Formats: sequence, C-alpha cells, structure tokens
Amino acid sequence: MKKKKLSLFLFIDAFGWEVRQRHPEFLHDLTAAAKPLETILGYSSACDPSIISGLTPSEHGLWSSYYYDPEHSPFKWTKPMGFLPGFIFNRGRVRGRLSRWVKKRCGFTGYFQLFAVPFNQLPLFNYAEQKRIWEPDGLPRGTSVFDRMSRQGIPYYVHDSDLPDEQRLEHLRQHIENRSIDFAYCSFGKLDGLMHAKGNNHPDIGKLMAWYDAEFRKLFAAAEKNYEEITWYIFTDHGMHNVTGSYDLMADIQSLELQWNTDYCAFYDSTMARFWFKHENARTTIFKGLENHPQGRILSDDELKQHGVFFEDGQYGELIFLMNSGTQIAPGFMGIKPCAGMHGFDPADADSKAALASNRPIPESVTKIQHIHQLMLNELNLKP
Repeated sequence: MKKKKLSLFLFIDAFGWEVRQRHPEFLHDLTAAAKPLETILGYSSACDPSIISGLTPSEHGLWSSYYYDPEHSPFKWTKPMGFLPGFIFNRGRVRGRLSRWVKKRCGFTGYFQLFAVPFNQLPLFNYAEQKRIWEPDGLPRGTSVFDRMSRQGIPYYVHDSDLPDEQRLEHLRQHIENRSIDFAYCSFGKLDGLMHAKGNNHPDIGKLMAWYDAEFRKLFAAAEKNYEEITWYIFTDHGMHNVTGSYDLMADIQSLELQWNTDYCAFYDSTMARFWFKHENARTTIFKGLENHPQGRILSDDELKQHGVFFEDGQYGELIFLMNSGTQIAPGFMGIKPCAGMHGFDPADADSKAALASNRPIPESVTKIQHIHQLMLNELNLKP
C-alpha cells in the first residue's frame, strides 16, 4: 500500500541560475517552475544554515568557517605542527588526511577542512561549524527544519556529508522504497567540485548534469511507486564564477610594516579578507591601504547589514574587504593556488545567483535562498 505524500528537497551545490540556463534540458519535461534566487554573501558555511533555518548569518550565527579567537581556539595543541615543512604539508591529499585527523581529535561533527590555513597561525583561530548542522540543535542560534521535524516526530532522511553522491542517492532510494520517510533533504557536491576545478562552462558539466537528470528520474520513479503524491524542489545555495585572475593581497598587507598578532590578525578567504585589530593605528593603517585598492573594496557596516552578515562584536572580522568578482586571493588561507571557478563574490553578480526549480508552482514571495525554509515548512504543514 502506497504512503500518502513524499517531499523531496534536492540540493545540487553550486547549480546557480546562470549554469542552469546553459543546461535547459535538465528535467525540462518534469519542471513546472524555475527561478533565480538571491544568495548570501559568503560561502556554503553561511548559505546552508540560512536555507534550513530561514535566518541570515547575523541571526543564526554562522558565516565564515574560521574566526579570530586565540583564547578559545580548539587548535592550541597543533602549535608544534607549525614547524612542519610546507612543501609536504601544503599538498591537497596530505591536507585532506590531516583535516580528518584534526576533526576527530577536536571532536567536531560538522563539515571541517584545514584548507591552507598555516599551521603556525591555526591556534589563533576558532572554528564556527563544530556541530553537524543537518541534525537537531545543529545551529548556534535559531531553529532549523530538522529541529522542527524531530520535535513533531516526522520521519525524514538527510544526507551523510562524508559519502559520495552515488551513495547518498542509493541511501535515499532505499528509504523511499521502504516508505520509511515523509521528507528528504539531500545535498550533492559533484558539480561544485567540478566547477572549482574546471570553471563554470566546461563540457564535463553537461555530462554531469545528464547523470543527475538520469539519477533523479530513477528517484522520482521509485517515489511514484511508493507514494500517492510527490513534491520535489531542486535548488542550490549559490552560483559559480570563472576565476579570471588571482592576487596576492597578503603581500600588500605585509608591506604596511605592521606586526602579525601584535598589531592585527587576518584571515584570507578566497574572495574576502577579514581583519581584527589590536589598536586603532593598525585599523587606520590597513583601512588606508585598502580604501582605494584596485582589486576590491571595503564593505561598509550598512552593506554588511543589508546582506545579513553584520556582527556587532566583530566576530568574523572588524573590517571586511571583498575582492572584485573573478579575482581570487592566492596565495590565501583557502588555497595556495587559484581555482578555475570560485563563489563568494558580490551576491548582485549574475554568476552568484542561486536557483530553484520544482514540479509545483513557486510562490512569488520566494526570492532568496533563506525562503526555501518556508517552502519546507509548507510541505510539512508546520507554522513558522
């Protein structure tokens, strides 16, 4: 006997509106509506919590992965690793293995990567997403859809971030065939990884989208056999820019003759540099060094508030410098060399736009990625 209803929320990381427009054949005959959505300034560390909570980073407390907090840093024990030779330990595979080891040692359950954060500076920073956000009580502040489903006793499936896309699909299909869930939230990361490596318009993207198309059709067919009603939404958190150049912003800051962690501290993300100051002279010096910089601009408090990423206490930075779209900070703390594709630039750019599609009409009021949360509540018949 079929179960009554299944709601599927399928998240293809970085499948932004511009990429979607270049692949109109993707589930074209099954799609009733599709539209672009405004993303959050920052990375998936900011976007994903907003999608599952309906809140901005200022409200739920998660923005960038790392922030300056030497007093409470969980990485103090890594200080001796600062003496390890960089030519070995800056390699991607080695960093990946070290990330898994550090994650286990620190007891983190959330997404964690060391990226290219220098080991001699790691003990100065704390890590925001220490808990897995895809579970109840995963957010520092606010309520997620998983909190609500857990309290209501609604059976659901959520992906395991440590598994590849193929296994996530298989696990979801098993739950569908067993009729053990009413709701599914499943994220897929292959496209994001491919575009970081090859850019946003490589021929391999079409091949991957054809694979997703075929796999999702199998998923929908299984759902139709086991449920009377199926509603699906396919969405993303952000788009992807082609990287047209890189810039060594760290060298510019180092030329100002300020002392690291005596006058200031900084974290160099891929598209942003975030600064904390020990005294006013350091703030003034760095501000003047960046205020007319040709590679980007300082974000005002009003802009940060508009984007929902302003933190009164300066947790994620007392000064935020955003790079021009297409230019990656390299070397930086997220990578020594530039990628072919990157996200985290100005949300107003076309390539930053997220996307949403469904086999149902999409309300006009849904214009931002955090509005997906309301769609989930609607599917679950839960009040905000």
